[in-house]
Amino acid sequence: MHLTQEDLRREIEQAQSLVEKGARYVHFKDPSKEYVVTGFAVREDTQEVSVIYEAQYGERIPFIRTLASFTSTVEHEGVTMLRFRKVS
Repeated sequence: MHLTQEDLRREIEQAQSLVEKGARYVHFKDPSKEYVVTGFAVREDTQEVSVIYEAQYGERIPFIRTLASFTSTVEHEGVTMLRFRKVS
């Protein structure tokens, strides 16, 4: 079932309440490397809202990850933590 444009807009607005566009985040595997959230998109094949973010190191490669994955928790070295943590 395909969502309407209005439904997709609501999904993106909800994502914006969870992840801040323009903010810097670090990934749990290497907190020395920062990423800036540049926007949100909808995967055409699954209609999942995704976060677009850009590395602030090296070639500044842009990445895309589903909102569910971006905001998920992981267990690392026996500690449960956010996959991405906002730093500014």
